Amino acid sequence: MKVDFKKMTALTVSVAVLASLSGCAMFDKDDEGVLNAAEDFAEAVVKLKAADIVGLTADPDFSEEDLTAYFDHSADLYGEDYDAICAAIESTLAYEIDEESVTSSKKDGEGSVDITFTVADYAAAYDNVVADGGDLDAFVDAIKNGDTQEISVTVDFVLDDDAWLVDDSKGDNLQDLYAFYQDAFDYSFAASISTDLIEEIEWYYSNNDVYTDVTTIELDIIPTAEGQEVEWQFTYEYYLDGALIFTSDECTDSGYWIESYYGPAYDPAALTDDNGYLIPGQYECIVYDLAGNVLADSTCTVETSGGASTVVPTVSGGDAETWINGVDQYWYSYADGTGYAMGEGEYTTDETVIEFTCQVTDETNLAYFPVYYEVYYSATGDIDDAVEVYDATITPSEYSNGYFYEFQYVDNAGLDEGSYFFLGATDSTGSDMLFSVEATVS
Repeated sequence: MKVDFKKMTALTVSVAVLASLSGCAMFDKDDEGVLNAAEDFAEAVVKLKAADIVGLTADPDFSEEDLTAYFDHSADLYGEDYDAICAAIESTLAYEIDEESVTSSKKDGEGSVDITFTVADYAAAYDNVVADGGDLDAFVDAIKNGDTQEISVTVDFVLDDDAWLVDDSKGDNLQDLYAFYQDAFDYSFAASISTDLIEEIEWYYSNNDVYTDVTTIELDIIPTAEGQEVEWQFTYEYYLDGALIFTSDECTDSGYWIESYYGPAYDPAALTDDNGYLIPGQYECIVYDLAGNVLADSTCTVETSGGASTVVPTVSGGDAETWINGVDQYWYSYADGTGYAMGEGEYTTDETVIEFTCQVTDETNLAYFPVYYEVYYSATGDIDDAVEVYDATITPSEYSNGYFYEFQYVDNAGLDEGSYFFLGATDSTGSDMLFSVEATVS
């Protein structure tokens, strides 16, 4: 048989060339190495292993200490709510590697693979829980048992000696996944206030829950001794004969009285009669903590006598004529701050402040008792031609030696010569006078 050596030679060369080319491609790829590196990286990411993440990243701009601090959500540093929220979200972290997407080239020192991370859809969970009036515990449950969201990234690798390392020095692949550490600061739930902290409730300065000829009504929560140490955050509503007429802003109060006011001074739309008194009816006040729980719900009756109520004061020289039990030591302070003079009220025109000070002796009941007062000025010293120059409602100021009412009139330009009459009452109607005193300026 005649052999065609020319054809055999050509065939041999072709097979050798193909084998050579195939061998180069085969030995250049390292898909398994890239997939193994991706597995290690993804596992470290969802397990929050800061040291492994840094060790698997080529020349990172972040350190193990940086990541460890970023992962820290301890209750001691950030509060129990933040700690619980972050821990719940962390428990939902997972990943899946798309092995079909892997590429690799040892010659070029490059590789890549697609990884899909999953994490709780915590933003949607929060919206749903808040809409349902839920609390922190409900939010944590919704995170753990609710829907998840996917965050897909293509992770690039570089070959460093024989190791495939993630080519992401700035940690861009992690930012979307770990965004919940920042987002969690925005999720808060109002703490409930236990009704066990309430001693009783009362309609302040009413006659068995009945008010007559008033411009302001006030429902007070009287806390227990433990409750007096708590900062109360709350809102309240007022109803008139069953119809909602007022909703307060968020309020903060503490101490002996947790106060919920209503009247024209708090609601410009309050209905009043020709004398400025609240119209008659049944006024219901409901007080809520910020979690929406009812702390108090009570109703009072408002009546009017039908006649005008005017105050015709009789002004005394120094001491208060009448007052409430639990307040004494009436004096004027010297305007220059050098001391106090019992029962004196003498000032000069170069002074700017008149102050009538009263010390509270019954702190249990009166440390937060509001008093309304007006100041009248007469150049002649005659009450009959005096004109009102100032009015205010104050509660006692607390100092190291007790609580003090500080009834002041200030004129920064200097006091005018004449008489200043201070009239105090329980409210702006003047229907219950507490004191009337006179200061002279010469």
